[in-house]
Amino acid sequence: MRTSYHPFPPTHWSLVRRAAFSTPEARKQALETLLARYLPALKSYLRTARKLRPADADDLLQSFITDKILAKDLLKHADSSRGRFRTFLLTSLNNYAVSRRRKAVAKPTPTPLHLPATDPPPARAAEAAWARTLLANVLDAMRRECRRTRRPDVWAVFHTRILAPIYDNTQPPDYATLAKTLGLASPTQAANLLVTAKRLYARLLRTAIAEYERDDAAIDDELLSLHDALATPASAQGDPV
Repeated sequence: MRTSYHPFPPTHWSLVRRAAFSTPEARKQALETLLARYLPALKSYLRTARKLRPADADDLLQSFITDKILAKDLLKHADSSRGRFRTFLLTSLNNYAVSRRRKAVAKPTPTPLHLPATDPPPARAAEAAWARTLLANVLDAMRRECRRTRRPDVWAVFHTRILAPIYDNTQPPDYATLAKTLGLASPTQAANLLVTAKRLYARLLRTAIAEYERDDAAIDDELLSLHDALATPASAQGDPV
């Protein structure tokens, strides 16, 4: 069973600034709101992209909040002109995980934190790992939708023509071969089914992004960001989702 996925929320930089620079009471309230919004997504990232166990993800996040966000005033370094708040958090969390793992290796404890054997990735690869988790969630939704609507042919065409070549690093079959393999009436039927499948995938992807980006322009921008993040070489992305 796939670990529960939580999207990152929309970024309200005014809230981030209040959590960093306001009066103590205002900072406390803003930080509580900010953490309530972002902790489910950060935990989901650690569980799905970094493969941490639930208890280890909770332990790492609590230590990250205490050691970096509270003790080191991490949020004062967040800058909207330098990129997304999501990327800032993921990079900071990954860097913290590196430090924790190295300390654990240097000085083992009776109950060590079980972090991945390799160092978590830098900012670009962290974004790629999160993007791959989001897309995996979209593919799960697409598979379920095809099952619900009794359209296994749509999923089969999409999987055979699009997904299998990506994951198996093979050439996509031509439409004649695709029709024969899937028992379709003609290459034209295969091509039309693929158009239907691509439209369904695009709709579900936009729906997933709309959970944290509220307008069409922001959704379009996020689609470009996802494409850019996934251009990161696989060797730099850490473990596959």
